[in-house]
Amino acid sequence: MSQSEADKVRCAECGAPLQGETSKLGCLNCLLLGGPNEPVSENRRFQDFEICCREDGVTLDELGRGAMGITYRARDLTLGSLVALKIISARYSGDPDSRERFRREARAAAQLRHPNVAAVFHFGETETGRCFYAMELIEGETVEAYVRRNRLLPPYLALEVAVQVARALIAAEAHGLVHRDLKPSNLMIVRSESRDPDALVVKVIDFGLAKSVAMSSAEGDETRVRFSGTPDFASPEQLRAERASVDTRSDIYSLGATLWYLLCGRAPFRGSSAGKPRAEALPVEQLALAHVPDPVVTLLRSMLASEPGGRPSSAQALLTELQRCRQVIANPSFSFT
Repeated sequence: MSQSEADKVRCAECGAPLQGETSKLGCLNCLLLGGPNEPVSENRRFQDFEICCREDGVTLDELGRGAMGITYRARDLTLGSLVALKIISARYSGDPDSRERFRREARAAAQLRHPNVAAVFHFGETETGRCFYAMELIEGETVEAYVRRNRLLPPYLALEVAVQVARALIAAEAHGLVHRDLKPSNLMIVRSESRDPDALVVKVIDFGLAKSVAMSSAEGDETRVRFSGTPDFASPEQLRAERASVDTRSDIYSLGATLWYLLCGRAPFRGSSAGKPRAEALPVEQLALAHVPDPVVTLLRSMLASEPGGRPSSAQALLTELQRCRQVIANPSFSFT
């Protein structure tokens, strides 16, 4: 039986469909960018860090890959602790401009110190030009994996995830940073120290695409024609590659698409691609089928407004709306019918 467009499994990194044998190998689109066996280093050493291998002792312990780099589980040989090590892809390592961009974005991400953000604490470059940076290793599972394992999240719990991400965005906004790639696979759920089994701690990972708003403006026309992000969760202005207009409200849109995913098990607009206009109307029938309460539907309409001016004006404004919505549906007198 042929698979419908809506039910196709898609790559979490680039949004491309995974079909047949392709899904066993991974995403061909991502493989073309980085290669399935991209050379790293003969001894896996990057200064004081060494990439870990999986149980077979040969396969590198890859945690994820994106447009510019691959992230591995690694060990800090000085301290003996485990870290997440992001390494620039070989296809970019020979380009001075790409290395400088990678360095700037690592520096931008390192500015953030927040309980809901995975910290970046070291940057380095090998003699052969392979840039890398070390991040806090988050032991847990992605929100995407959590949803697949537990199915859909109830509205109150989905809003709690969004509240914690909004707090991370407030910290990013204070530094003039935009994440540019918020999505379920870039949010980690870690075990809470609370005794409440439903308590969740969410950490935003991979600020590798994060960029200062001021930096984007200073980089000129080149930055306004290159798409960065994951199409299904990217804002319309990102898809149009209008870099000059990408600010916190773009992250708010991506968080709205992520909240939609938590409630419905899919992004609102699947199959999106850079330069391709989306339908104007949100497919709210998906929310009705998932029995999403009206206050949450109203909030999602605001977060997913096609124009930035229709969304909450700041991360703080978004947090206020999320908390208000959560209070409404938590009220004993509130009816979901």
